[in-house]
Amino acid sequence: MDVIYYYYYLFYTRILSDDQPNMTVIFTLSVSESFLINGIASLISLKFFCYYINVYPLIGILIMLLISNYLYFYKTNRMKAIVKEKPKIYNSNILSIIITVLFFLGTTSLMFLGPIYIKHYLDVNCQTH
Repeated sequence: MDVIYYYYYLFYTRILSDDQPNMTVIFTLSVSESFLINGIASLISLKFFCYYINVYPLIGILIMLLISNYLYFYKTNRMKAIVKEKPKIYNSNILSIIITVLFFLGTTSLMFLGPIYIKHYLDVNCQTH
């Protein structure tokens, strides 16, 4: 996560020029992680229980991730160490950028594709007659 944090940070300092890049990164990273965790949780609940998870537990996961990322990155000053270290995957800028972009696009796409898949799966596999 340090590599993704660092490249999100670079995005919010060099491209969008945010005045609070660390807090924006913590929020964006938490949202991305919540899309991933909520997507996995929704798939598991559908496949094994044919149950659609209500929105409130999903928001609860986001809030827990926001708090934990805030405590981990901000309160411990881990964010400063990450920016100073400039972590990379296999010491490659290009690979690190590709992985970060794929992580962001993949998790963000779950926001749009997840409900479509869930509706289709419920209609096809979870019909009660």
